Amino acid sequence: MHERVARCLSIARRTAQHELSPQVALMQMLIASEDVALVEQALAALPPELEQTRALLARLLDDNRTGCSQIVAQLRSEQTHAEGLSPEASLAFHRQLFDTLVSVSEESSVALYSLGNPQILAAATDEIVAFLLERSLLTADTRVLDVGCGIGRLELALSARVFQITGIDLSPQMVAAARRRCAHLANVRCALSSGRDFAQFAPCSLELVLAVDSFPYVVQAGDALVDALFDEAKRVLVPDGHFLLLNFSYRDDLARDRAEVSALARRHGFTVELAGERPFALWDGAVFLLRARDSLSGAW
Repeated sequence: MHERVARCLSIARRTAQHELSPQVALMQMLIASEDVALVEQALAALPPELEQTRALLARLLDDNRTGCSQIVAQLRSEQTHAEGLSPEASLAFHRQLFDTLVSVSEESSVALYSLGNPQILAAATDEIVAFLLERSLLTADTRVLDVGCGIGRLELALSARVFQITGIDLSPQMVAAARRRCAHLANVRCALSSGRDFAQFAPCSLELVLAVDSFPYVVQAGDALVDALFDEAKRVLVPDGHFLLLNFSYRDDLARDRAEVSALARRHGFTVELAGERPFALWDGAVFLLRARDSLSGAW
């Protein structure tokens, strides 16, 4: 117990140093402790010079206590990692996992740092949209594939800015939630995916393929699936189209992620435009932005 409290204290100090947002810090404390009471104990143990941080995190916990308790229950009852499984077994594991998680809290199922709060999730989604606009990745003619669409939050946020967006997910319950939320949007389609390919899309049919916090589960499934989906992304993108990964893995080793993404980009015909930057204020997601080269000319 003392070790878990110590981990929570370390996380809280990172918030005081502006390394983590309060939302991400509280999420990490819940993961480290699997106990709301231990998080409260850690906050109470913060030294006086961190009183402002303590008050901020304590208020965030109080305001989102139900969601935090749901997260703890999920962490205690569910195995959330699937290392060592075959690709097929890993896909089946995550299909069942996310079917279960979305039935408990739609917001937490796609982003634990939302603490189950729709407003926190909306604020994080707005940051992603602002980044896409800043990088000129959205136009009225853009056709988008959202890999691991979850409950359809990007579909809702992007539909008015693009020509068409298709969200795919391997969880039937996630797809059902996304379809319900996006039923009124004519240019949005949400479809069940095998998780193994983008077979429903023709070559050179998309300007943007994005994976928001979903590719780490592909990495858990093994190198063969990672290579397959990189190959598929290159196939479906037009020349100069973009493949955007917001988090490549959950290994907490950004240097390794950068090296692997760089090698994958060379192997599959992409050039790396951004490699592991963290541009968001609320979420600590690492951005990998790749541009598809023209396979015929070899142009960059």
